[in-house]
Amino acid sequence: MRLFRYISISRNVYKEIKKQKQYNKTFLVPYLHELENKYGGTFKDEQKKKILNYYGLFITSFLCSNYTKLYGRTLTDAERKRATLFGILTPVGDDLFDVDKLDIESIRSITYTPESYTATTFSAHVAKEIQIFLLGDVPHKEAYLQAAKNVLDIQIETARQTNSTISVQELEHITYTKGAVSVIIYHQCLDDVADEQMKQVLFCIGSLYQLGNDIFDLYKDVRDNIYTLVNTSDDFTELRKNFLARVRLQNQKIMALPYAKKNKKEFCFVMNTINARSVVALDQFVRMQQKTGKKINWQQLQRKDMIVDMEKPGNFLKWLWYAYKLAE
Repeated sequence: MRLFRYISISRNVYKEIKKQKQYNKTFLVPYLHELENKYGGTFKDEQKKKILNYYGLFITSFLCSNYTKLYGRTLTDAERKRATLFGILTPVGDDLFDVDKLDIESIRSITYTPESYTATTFSAHVAKEIQIFLLGDVPHKEAYLQAAKNVLDIQIETARQTNSTISVQELEHITYTKGAVSVIIYHQCLDDVADEQMKQVLFCIGSLYQLGNDIFDLYKDVRDNIYTLVNTSDDFTELRKNFLARVRLQNQKIMALPYAKKNKKEFCFVMNTINARSVVALDQFVRMQQKTGKKINWQQLQRKDMIVDMEKPGNFLKWLWYAYKLAE
């Protein structure tokens, strides 16, 4: 019976993704063109792909819609718009740091008082317009601003990840906090503000998702000399063990929430479909390390050694199995 329930939940997630895809077609794509025409710039191909296929698609349909399902309701049109717009703001915000090289005070101004900021770059114009809208539209402005402050603070701290002497403790703090604040701020775009208990749940979810991002971004991070818990790991068996322990903690915190048991179980299953992919990848790296019997030197390996192909039939079946087991 549980298997059939999980199949039903998966179908509902698929329907929500289809709904968001249609919304992107009618709203998001035209809006991106409007921004380009208005401010005389362009979204880079890689950036536009991230917005349309990840931040503006899966984050909204996967995270935000399931937050509301946990509460026993569906995502409203206003919530969908806010979450989708923040899906543009996320990668554009990265450009303010990495491409535009704006100073911290300028980024703080865009974050807190965007209407008074004089934008001179395409990314700054886009960020300013979207942030003005969100600050005027979110139901819980103070909660949203606090979440934005937390995102900005940890974004500044990530600069330390280019230092080869960064400690494991620092990497854990940056990784887990970065993931946590990312999923929390999307929640604070919704009509329901996350209370402290929910934020503890979201911290667990986000920390696991960020670690998962680092697992699948292994090649890019090695190439760019960005140090993470993954590419500095001495023991992937231990990393896998710790990952699963955090999954169990996440599940416990979800099931302790004051919502319907059925909703919590469904939420737990959906959240763990992402974690299941990470476990499949960790299995691959465990096997790789067991062959050599020592710490992996990723700088000496080729790109193919760092990529986990989730479309392989074997990996796909493992993903389904882990998605089922992690939620139990």
